[in-house]
Amino acid sequence: MTRAYQTPREHLDDTIALVGQLVERQIVAHWETGVLPRIKDAFSGTFVSGSEVAALIAGGLPGTPEGQRKLADLDAAIGAREEWIEAKLAASEQAGQPVPLDQLRRAFALTPTEQRVLAVLIAVETSARLRQLMRYLVNEATRIYADLGLLELLVYATPATRDALVYELAPTGKLFRHRLVDAIGGARAHEEAPFLLRAVKASSRVIELAYGAVRLDRELADLATLVQDVPAHDELVGADELKAQATQLVRDAAGGHAAPALVLTGLEGAGKKALLFGAARALGCSVLHVACEQLPVDAEPLQRALRALLREAVLFRAVPLFENIDLLASDPDRGRADRAAIFDRELATFAGPICGTCARRDTRPFGLARGILLVDVPLPTEAERATLWRRALGPFATGVDADRAAARYPVTGGVIARAAASAHAHARSRGAPIDDLDLHAGIRATLDSKLSALGVRVTWRQTWSDLVLPEDAMAEIREFVARVRHRRRVYEEWGFARKVAKGLGLSALFSGPPGTGKTMVAGIIADELALDLYQIDLSRIVSKYVGETEKNLAQVFDAAEAGHAILLFDEADSLFAKRTEVKSSVDRYANLEVNYLLQRMEAFRGITILTTNLDASIDEAFRRRISFRIQFPLPEVEDRERLWRSMLPKQARVDPAINFHALASKFELAGGHIRNAVLRAAFMAADEDSAIRMDHMHKAAVLEYAAMGKLATAATL
Repeated sequence: MTRAYQTPREHLDDTIALVGQLVERQIVAHWETGVLPRIKDAFSGTFVSGSEVAALIAGGLPGTPEGQRKLADLDAAIGAREEWIEAKLAASEQAGQPVPLDQLRRAFALTPTEQRVLAVLIAVETSARLRQLMRYLVNEATRIYADLGLLELLVYATPATRDALVYELAPTGKLFRHRLVDAIGGARAHEEAPFLLRAVKASSRVIELAYGAVRLDRELADLATLVQDVPAHDELVGADELKAQATQLVRDAAGGHAAPALVLTGLEGAGKKALLFGAARALGCSVLHVACEQLPVDAEPLQRALRALLREAVLFRAVPLFENIDLLASDPDRGRADRAAIFDRELATFAGPICGTCARRDTRPFGLARGILLVDVPLPTEAERATLWRRALGPFATGVDADRAAARYPVTGGVIARAAASAHAHARSRGAPIDDLDLHAGIRATLDSKLSALGVRVTWRQTWSDLVLPEDAMAEIREFVARVRHRRRVYEEWGFARKVAKGLGLSALFSGPPGTGKTMVAGIIADELALDLYQIDLSRIVSKYVGETEKNLAQVFDAAEAGHAILLFDEADSLFAKRTEVKSSVDRYANLEVNYLLQRMEAFRGITILTTNLDASIDEAFRRRISFRIQFPLPEVEDRERLWRSMLPKQARVDPAINFHALASKFELAGGHIRNAVLRAAFMAADEDSAIRMDHMHKAAVLEYAAMGKLATAATL
């Protein structure tokens, strides 16, 4: 019984010996006596001496009986060694210790001549003696590489094989297409050179395999991860239909033809990758996880990377999973070139399943010649989210109501896992059991990066007692808060959600002059409801690039809905302005942004507060869709007097002779400006080390008038 290979190096030594016999045969077959003195002079003192070459051809030259016998003996010896190598490879496979190069051969179904090409190129790379013999064979003393002419001599010399040369070593052939063989000098220089002079070498990946290094190509370390211990579907909660669907679609695509690519779309953390991992595991496959944002931009490096990726996918029997596959599409406004065409071309002949994910719900990937199957992965149901919270928080988180968290935070499983880990960290830092505040801090830590990129979280110290507003405005604000508190009862328990198909969120438009308390009320409402308030920075939302504003808004609305946060659009007239008559492409895209905002406002289930100083400029369609429109007028004299008094803290040193009614009568100031004036007066008094007096308040009011661009009249001086 033939003994199996003990190490990959043992197989490499046999491969080098086989190539040595092939070279020896060609030397005997092609060199004539008159050449020997010249090569002895040219190669004296090198690894292989002229006398060694003489010994190879001693005993007979082509055309003589002795030469024919020697060629026949060499052919028999080559055949016997090949049979010996095959027997040992079979024994290794049977013993469960396959040789890496043999795995490569089987994975790519290489022909005998393609195997010999790799053997020759590996030997040239790994054996100094064979490199020297190659130089004798081609009569070039400085040759350090192989070319197609050498491969023709050693591999394609017989009538049965010579016609395969132009197919197997063409740029579209299996060896080049999968980067088992690389062109020296680049693809363009290779194709421009005379055919038989095209220089080639075995790829570094093949050399590593020859030495037994079975690992993902190091060239792909920044682009991809090979997942061999693939997690099963068991870790996913619910989604039984999606699990079965994804598994069946991947199984259908594994049928040995270029089937459509399966692309799962949905929110971040919805389980898209987990579904595809489970489908691959069900087929007994690994997963080659590719980060599309890391793929090269330029055409030739991208082509090389994709070919290497597909080679690794075949070698490891892995399903390629391209995360954020939509990023390969062109984006002229951002200067991003179209990578989809090269991607499509390189994957056209890949006979196996191709999968991808698309992180954004409102984005669709480009088209492929092989087709794309889009499957949306929805948000987990409330019951599924409760199960996910219990699993992530663990059995000892008794101070947290998982059902309440599931109802409060409509987030994905991935967000739940990260938020729970953050909540545990918060609780450990306090040295106390985890509670609802830790949970909210975990949600905030997980989603804050998305919201804070386009806005800022606002905290407010004022309370309801600090508000000075007309009774009708206060009544509307109270109703707004009550609607938030009771919307679950009205919409779900009482069934009104079925009657109101859209617009289940809550929105309010606060309009009025600057300083009338619009932003302050938004902060007080957030505190009352124990929600985070994010003031959106419109300068970061609005982009000059087409479609970028919509993407920014989608990110804000998605994150706010998931984190149960209130969105505050200050000075919203700059974004929610009336649509204009289309006279240019700028008008058309501006109107598209407004239309998109209308759609997202209707679909948003959270709380949105808009403030504006110019109520008339707000688009009428927004007005119809806004739940509450609350006016914040300039305060009347009585209200201004209350504001002047309420702005002075109890701890402050205040002269009791201050005439608050006179200040309110003389200066028509909004609450924000009164606050500024009182603060100015306090600093004046502090500088004099005295109590805050009427003259301080009066002077501060005059200065605030000037800061507002108003002139103080004789009545106010």
